[in-house]
Amino acid sequence: MSLQKNKFTLKRLKSKNTLDALFSNKNGHNTKSLVLKVLKKENAFFLFAGVSVPKKNFKNAVDRNKIKRQLRRGLKNIEHKLLFGGSCMLIYKGKKLPLTSEIIDETEALFFKE
Repeated sequence: MSLQKNKFTLKRLKSKNTLDALFSNKNGHNTKSLVLKVLKKENAFFLFAGVSVPKKNFKNAVDRNKIKRQLRRGLKNIEHKLLFGGSCMLIYKGKKLPLTSEIIDETEALFFKE
């Protein structure tokens, strides 16, 4: 039986304390339409991830929910390539509805830019 190194599992971010810690932390990574806030933890085997789309940019809940699904899909596509554990928040800051392929490409660029 072989032990896989750097195998992290993706889970949903639900803790209010962790969310507060993420947003009090000033550093984050940006692309054209995404922001990534990260809190890395030593000896963590899970990456707790949350997604967000501001109501200011998209008034219709249908549009916000579609973008959230696209963001989750982008996270799911890089799950097997994750290099760290901890918590992260992925925020869409664009003004127009994106294509899923654009979201996936930008998500990969954010996570592997570090």
